Amino acid sequence: MNVPPHRFVFIDTEATGLDHQRHELTEVAWIVRFEDGTQVERQYFPEHTTDGADTDALDLTHYHNRIATQERTPASIWLIQFLEDANGAFVVGAVPDFDVTHLSRMCRKLQLEPTWDHHLVDVETLALPLIAPGAEGPRSLAKTCEALGVSHDRDQAHGALYDAQQAMRVFDRVWELLAQVRAGDLPLPEPVPRKNGDNGEGLPPKEAKDAKDAKDAQDDHVAANGSEATSS
Repeated sequence: MNVPPHRFVFIDTEATGLDHQRHELTEVAWIVRFEDGTQVERQYFPEHTTDGADTDALDLTHYHNRIATQERTPASIWLIQFLEDANGAFVVGAVPDFDVTHLSRMCRKLQLEPTWDHHLVDVETLALPLIAPGAEGPRSLAKTCEALGVSHDRDQAHGALYDAQQAMRVFDRVWELLAQVRAGDLPLPEPVPRKNGDNGEGLPPKEAKDAKDAKDAQDDHVAANGSEATSS
């Protein structure tokens, strides 16, 4: 069966915290895969302040070393580019509703209309039937990568472009595995059980507050309780 070509945009954003009302975007990156299969990567550091920022969020994204010194781009430039790239596209990411909520708010501020399809693809959910032994909630991006055999560099994690790339790799890996199953009439891969007390990173609860792993733990929380949840 022929599958019609689709446009996908793999996205990730970083912000000064998890509250969409108070916190601001510090980094936004996406990879647009056009209908003909060609891809373009884009990365911007939006204009923002750190007023009311969550210190853990800044530490997690290495804000002062990696983001603070970057040239900042107004939304009138980066958002227009995103809307052009995302025209009719399916937005794909790890908990993409968090990212899209920020983008929708920016659209309203600039009196622009979203151009992307209203169906969002969460790779952490998409992968579950291939990695989980039974019904369960989504795992973090890091744990999803691990279960699928996708290499994941924790030192690069929580950078928007890297996380967008990882979301794309998970997405592609899922379809690769399914194609193999269909082509060979093979069983699904063996499930990867979730560890007891696993908060998405395989850490004890007290260690989940470690700045380096906090976003993944919060991603699990957001996935279970909604993108507006606050305390990755």
